[in-house]
Amino acid sequence: MSQLQARFFTENKRYVVDDVPFSIPAGSEVQDLSNVINTLLEAKNASHSKVEFDFLVKSQFLRTSLSAHMETEGISTEEVVEIEYVERITAPEPEECMMHDDWISSVHADAEWILTGSYDKTARIWSVEGKAVMTVAGHTDVVKDVAWVRRDGLNSLLLTASLDQTILLWEWNSEKNKVTAKHCCRGHTGSVDTVATDPTGSKFCSGSWDKMLKIWSAVPTDEADTVEEPADRPRKKQKTQQLGLTRTPLMTLSGHNEAVSSVLWSDTEEICSASWDHTIRMWDVETGEMKTTLTGSKVFNCISYSPLCRRLASGSTDRHIRLWDPRTKDGSLVLLSLTSHTGWVTAVKWAPSHEHQLVSGSLDNLVKLWDTRSCKAPLYDLAAHEDKVFCVDWTESGLMLSGGADNKLYTYRYSACQTDAGA
Repeated sequence: MSQLQARFFTENKRYVVDDVPFSIPAGSEVQDLSNVINTLLEAKNASHSKVEFDFLVKSQFLRTSLSAHMETEGISTEEVVEIEYVERITAPEPEECMMHDDWISSVHADAEWILTGSYDKTARIWSVEGKAVMTVAGHTDVVKDVAWVRRDGLNSLLLTASLDQTILLWEWNSEKNKVTAKHCCRGHTGSVDTVATDPTGSKFCSGSWDKMLKIWSAVPTDEADTVEEPADRPRKKQKTQQLGLTRTPLMTLSGHNEAVSSVLWSDTEEICSASWDHTIRMWDVETGEMKTTLTGSKVFNCISYSPLCRRLASGSTDRHIRLWDPRTKDGSLVLLSLTSHTGWVTAVKWAPSHEHQLVSGSLDNLVKLWDTRSCKAPLYDLAAHEDKVFCVDWTESGLMLSGGADNKLYTYRYSACQTDAGA
């Protein structure tokens, strides 16, 4: 068996080996290389417990023999090959399955509770273990997005955004398990498809089919705002009593030419919005001015920002996930494309505690877990759903979530492959 010269490196300081070339068999596969690294680590530290590793050669995970991979990627076997190694994670397994009566449009998890929105016109609160805790009913049409605002002891504030053109701000007491509509936020003239709370929990932003973004106070009060109705507009008879006191926006951000599909706060001073007009825009919250425009060639369905790697991920109708540097001066520069889905990418979400991990959902019924160091293929395909996937999220503890047109919300558990008895 022919030999190759390889140098191993890792970002994980716990598992560093000597920075020298080693001679290894060209036919080595992942498990062989993992054994090599563990042997080297044991030689340095007798108490080392075995860890399973994954390997990247030229930014691609090794899934064949080293020689076959190098041939495919056109890497010379004459030179020392640089091999990065990372802790391997197990394939995420569906753990719990929760049901709505119609499509699940949205999901937002915090440390303890999961909030979902559905085409059945309700939102629901679930425990992380999958127990239904509360149904939040009040909208007259489909719930398109949901968001936690903040928690204060036993009281939580949450938002539901709807096709009925309103956003409801609710207060939920988890001890009494009672939910109350505090405010009905009025001002949009189209379906409200996306809401996001600012990092302080004092404001939120909404995006709509009316092409507008609006910023609102998220602090409940005992006062109702007055809505100015255009004189020529016939007043609709309200079929139902309005829930909560009327609230109007603090500010409207206009600039998009088509529906706004996704909004987020990259920090307390900046909002980022994605639209069907093929752009992603950054806005200054203080002045309401547009700061930057990132331009794509297709409709953007979803965006997610990672404070860890300071990258923006977008999902589009052309099946690609793209990574952007939102600070760039060149607004058309894509850092990386992740290509594997065969349908519209409807949802992307960065992992809260891992700068390279990203989960995506698509109309191809699949959820995919990515490591952005390897962009040609996902780490894992999760095929639990029997229909289109509309939303994905993570809990702070690393549980992954996905919801879709099969009316189901799945949670998935995964962990690093460690046989670490002493940990």
